[in-house]
Formats: sequence, structure tokens, C-alpha cells
Amino acid sequence: MPTPGRAGWKHRVHDLAPLRRCPVCDTVTPIFPAGDCVNSLANRKRSRWPSRASMMIALLSPTAWAQTAETPAALACPQPALAPVVGTVPDRESAPVNIYAQRFEASKGQPGTASGNVELFRADQHLSTEAARFDPVSRVLGLPTPLSYEDSQVRLSASNGLYGFNEQSGDFYDVDYGFVGSSAHGGADSAHVSGGNRTDLRRIWFTTCPGDDPEWRLSAKSLELRHDEGVGVARGAKLELGSIPVMYVPWMTFPIDDRRKSGFLYPSLSTANDNGLEVSVPYYWNIAPNQDLTFTPRLYTDRGFMGTGEYRLLTQRTSSVFDGSYLFDDDKTGEDRWHYLARASAAFSPAWRGRMRLERVSDDAYFQDFGGDLAQTSRQYLRSQASIDGAGRYWIFSLLADGFQVIDDSVSPGQEPYRRLPRAAFMFDAPLGRSGFQARLDSELVYFDRDTGVTGARLDVYPDLSWNLDRYWGFLRANAGYRYTTYELDLQGEPGDESPDRGTSILSLDSGLYLERELASGNTQTLEPRIYYLYVPYENQDELPDFDTNEFTFGFAQLFHYNRYTGADRQSDANQVTLALSTRSIDANRGNDAWSLSLGQIIYLDNPLVRLPDETMERLEKSPFIGEFNWHPMDRFTARLGLQWDWEANQLDVGVAGLDHTTRNGHRMAVEYRYRRDRLDQFDVRYYWPINESWRLFSRVNWSVQDDELLEGLVGAEYESCCWALRVVARRYLKDREGGERDAIYLELRLKGLGSFGRREPPLFYTPAP
Repeated sequence: MPTPGRAGWKHRVHDLAPLRRCPVCDTVTPIFPAGDCVNSLANRKRSRWPSRASMMIALLSPTAWAQTAETPAALACPQPALAPVVGTVPDRESAPVNIYAQRFEASKGQPGTASGNVELFRADQHLSTEAARFDPVSRVLGLPTPLSYEDSQVRLSASNGLYGFNEQSGDFYDVDYGFVGSSAHGGADSAHVSGGNRTDLRRIWFTTCPGDDPEWRLSAKSLELRHDEGVGVARGAKLELGSIPVMYVPWMTFPIDDRRKSGFLYPSLSTANDNGLEVSVPYYWNIAPNQDLTFTPRLYTDRGFMGTGEYRLLTQRTSSVFDGSYLFDDDKTGEDRWHYLARASAAFSPAWRGRMRLERVSDDAYFQDFGGDLAQTSRQYLRSQASIDGAGRYWIFSLLADGFQVIDDSVSPGQEPYRRLPRAAFMFDAPLGRSGFQARLDSELVYFDRDTGVTGARLDVYPDLSWNLDRYWGFLRANAGYRYTTYELDLQGEPGDESPDRGTSILSLDSGLYLERELASGNTQTLEPRIYYLYVPYENQDELPDFDTNEFTFGFAQLFHYNRYTGADRQSDANQVTLALSTRSIDANRGNDAWSLSLGQIIYLDNPLVRLPDETMERLEKSPFIGEFNWHPMDRFTARLGLQWDWEANQLDVGVAGLDHTTRNGHRMAVEYRYRRDRLDQFDVRYYWPINESWRLFSRVNWSVQDDELLEGLVGAEYESCCWALRVVARRYLKDREGGERDAIYLELRLKGLGSFGRREPPLFYTPAP
């Protein structure tokens, strides 16, 4: 059974170069006489015995475990005491090998022996033992006493060993290994190095937990490392939690370097009230260097078997991803259920790109039954589109075609979005020398298509000329433009003009001042008054269709916009003045805003007359009063408040309030309240509570006050030690407009240095703020 494949495990070879010199000093005697040192060893092949023995260690290098999250310092496992590496590690290829011993015996052409604190040094590498024997004829190095090896990354010890330089093979027994700066360690009964391309280990084990009785460990009866293929093969692999075996794999393969490899990934497990228990076992297929496929068999105990897959293809200029799922004969509905999403992009040149997206589902309830959160279960449309985009220094061009699949029963025929077949848009924006004038052109040509109702083409052209004066004390911007829109319609038998059009001028003048003062606290306060005048003459647009136009969500930015509608089917008339004031306090120490306040309102000199078909006619003298306040007194505390107040009706139209605070001991709370009159009234509370270094609780409540119901709720607990973590989460969220709820439980076990098993809940907010 091959496993985990995608990230790959990395190793680094640590070789000993030829012995360059054998130093002699008053207290240390060289292991070989100087003449034999040069003649017998200096020009021979490099010794590789320490590196090959450490290959099994590099297999488990911390860089290999990409799934392991960072551990807070308080939860780090005790590190072994190792001599630190100071400064830059010298180049091993050019570094000499120094050999020291208290005693040695050698004759020319005969085996030589050394004993008493035998040590070999080269760059950051260090080998020590009590005795060594080298035969210059057979070129075999014998290490009959316990030995230890260290470098800047790994450490290794063995009871004894034997290495042949000619064959580049050897055996080491009772091996223990570990890493510098990491708690990962393990052992093996024996290690056999063969020809530099293969290492065989017997009864090997690995863990990141401290001590000889770890809380978890992964072991195998045998492990074969094929270095030339970049593949490891384990037999009789077993995962133990404490002394309890929890998983047994008779045979498995895995990558030991950067090369990707096909194989099974970690399984996942979850449960939900409407789907039952969900078990999935992904398989990763490395098809080629530029393409792969992940296939996931998934079993729902209440629905049946589903197959899902993700295919990825990458070329020099293109990127493609295809996701698909298919459930055979749903046990609840008796029908096949499916979903697919295809995405592709291409770079034709530095200026031109193409994109494609195609998404479809088998039925309207697919995401309600298989969606993972409220955002998915509340989807109304699936959009598919293809586009080509180009851009230059002063221009942008876009050509697209799109369509929608409606998956919401509440959308009646004739109310679904129009297909745009196609839409071409061109924008030009360039300065006219150094005169301060700017020329701009926005244009769009669209054909709107739908099965019912009016269809047709629309051309919208909006050229304008602006003049800008920007100084340190303020700015002045004047703008003059003309917007022309024309249609060619298919009225589907309805009365009306098949070729209506509209043309209107748009004039605006925008001005503002930049004032500032220094406060007693040392902060700088700014005062930025702004006046914006907009004039657009009235043009009757009642005969124009409504293809894609809606009112903007009114906010502070809309106080300075030339149109209160999105799309080109309506251009609002205007004779109005916007009065606005912004002020902020700039923190002298942090350099950011300690607080900011923006206020503004539109004064209508003439009552706007342009309306959409479903808009009510109201006389407007003033827009709602807009206020936005942000407070950031410290790095881990933010608060914000936004409101739209209708002075004439004396009522709140829109309100948003939020607070996010993280304490020094890691507690974090976020509260947000959202209100839109007659449409929305809900709050969202999230809390993260670290009880101590090991235990954490987290929760979320998203509640609709208007409907008096829970939109989404979450509660979970996590235990984390220095080498493993367990997280349990329960979630409830709405899955349809009829109030149907989904209850789900997620369980995740994370073994640091190995990976995670189970299914993680969708990311919300339960991690400490950075």
C-alpha cells in the first residue's frame, strides 16, 4: 500500500571527502603514519560510510513533514543536548579530514588499529569511537566499539559497524538517530548500506515524542531505501498510540526526496446527521511531472458510495484543474448525484491571458446535501464563463461569455441572470502630457440572452476628460464626460421600442484640504474636509430594459460616485453636493492610525427622478447620513462602527459594529453585529480560549435576530502536547431556505512529524491572532 505522496520526504547526503592530512601534535597521535596517510588514502575514492548510514535519518528529516504545524515554544518537546554549530559550515568537499587517537599500531601494507578517544573531524562532521581498524588492502574499516556521528543536522549512534570503501557497503547495529534542534528520533536493530544506492534497515521506529516510552511511534519490520529511485519500501508498518496498535499496513511505499510519487494519502473521517458516517481514502497518482490526479473513494453510510477526483495539468503557458464528484444511486433520493468544476488559464503573451470556468451540478439540492458550510449551502447560481483579457500601459480589453445554472427554487422563471454572449469591454486612461489633464474612455458591448423575456444587445460608451491639481495642502479635480447607451432588442412580442437609446452629460467637481496638528500625546491628527459636486441632467429611461442593473449598496464610497446604479441600464440624474469630513490620529510610535472617523451626506439640490421598475418614487432632500469609525489603540485590539441614519424618517437604515481583541495570554474574542432595515439583523460571536499550555476551547455563534434562529454554530476542544494533538469539533448550520439544519462532528488526530488523520473542520477563527 503506497502512502503519502505529494510533499515528498527530503534527504541530504553527508559525504566524507578524501583524507587530506593527518595532523600531529604533542598530545595526539595520528591513526596512520604520515607517509601511509598520503599514499594510501589521499587519492582514493571518498568515504561514504557516515553519510549512507545517516540516510535513514535524513528520510525522516523535519523538512519532510510538511503537514506539521509550528509548535509554540512552551509545547516544544525537550531537545537533546548537542554541540551547537557556530557560524557558517565550511565546504565539506574542500575541508580536510582530521583523525586523532591516543594510541595507534600500524605497519606498511598491514592493517592499522587506533584506540582511545578515536575522533574524525571534517567541517561540521564529527565521528567518535574507542577503537578503529583499517585494512589498506581490502579497504575495510572496522568499528568494533560503540560509535557516534554528528553534523549540523543529524546525530547517529551504533553499537558497532563495518564499512568497505571498495564496495561502498557496510553494516551497523543497534542504531539510534535524531536531529539537531528537533525532538524527532528513533532507532533500528541494523542498517545495511549497499553500493551507495540502497539502504536496508531492520526493525526501525520513529517518533517525535521524548523518552524511551513515547506516546506514539511508527515502526516497521523492514525498511528499504532505494536512493537512485527516490523511493522507500516498508513492510510490516505499524502505528502505535502508547502501547496500543491503531493501524497496521503490511506493505507501503513513499518518496524519500523531492520527486513526487503515487500512493494513498491519509484517510479522513467525519459524521453528519443527514449523511451518516463519512469515510474517505484519497489516492494520489503522479501521472507525469506536469500532471497528476487525486482520486478519493468516499463512503456515506446513509447515502452510498461517491467517487471524487481532482486532475491538474500544468504547461509552460497553461494551467488546468478539473474537480468532479459522482454518487451512484443515492440511497435517499434513488438518483445519481454529481458535480463538476473545470478551471483553466493560459498566458498567450505578457499582455494577453485567457481563462475558463465551467461548473454544473445534477440537482438543486446537491450543495444542501454535500456542502461543507453555510456559504456553499446558500448558493443560488453556478456561473460558467470563458474570457480573454489584454492590458497595456494605458488600456485594458476584455472579451467574455458566461452563463448560469440556477440551483435555488425561490428564483422564478424570468428572474434568473442573463447570459452574456458575449461581453466586450475596452477602457483607455492616459495623461495628456504634463498639462494635468487626463483622458479616459469606458466602453462596453454586450448581448444579453435568456430563455424568457426581453433579450438584445447593448452598447455603452462613456468618454470623459478630467483635470487634477494635487498639492500637499489639498486637491481639486474637475471632470466632464458624456455617456451614451443604445440597444437593439428582441421584445419577444411585447410592445416597445426595439432601438431605444440614452445620452447624458456628467459633470463633477471634487475638492478637499489636508490639515494636521500635533497632539499633546505626540500623535498627529489630520482634518480632511471634502466637497463633491455632481451634475447629471435628467433623461427619461423608463423604456430601457433592465438587464444587469441594481442599486449600489450605499456606503461612504458612494458619496463620491457619478451613478447610484450598477450596470449601464440606468444613469441616475443628479444635481447634488456631498459634504464629507475625515479625521484620524496617527500613532507616533507605531506609524498607523490609532483611530479614524469619516462622516458624510449628500444634499440633493433637485430630487432624483430616475428609477428602476421596482423602485418606489420618494422625494429625496438628503441621503442617509454616513458615519464610519475605526479604533486601533493597540496592536491586538480593533473596533469599528458604521451606520447609515435616515434623518427624515428618523431611523437607522444600516448598522455594522465589530470588535476583535487578543489578550497577551492568547485569549481572542471577535464580535460583529450587522443590521439592514427589513432585511438583515444578526450577530456573529467567536471566541478562542487557551485554558493552559495544552488545552484550548473555541466556539462560534452566528445568530439571526430577525428570524430568531441559529445560522451557524461551532464548539470545539483541542488538546496538544509537544508531539501530538487531538481536536474534536461539533458544528451546526443551515443547509436550505426551509430551515433544514446539518449537524456534523469532526475528529482530527495530528501526530507531529507524521501528519494528521481524520477530517478538519472548515477554517474559521480558532487560532491565536498573529
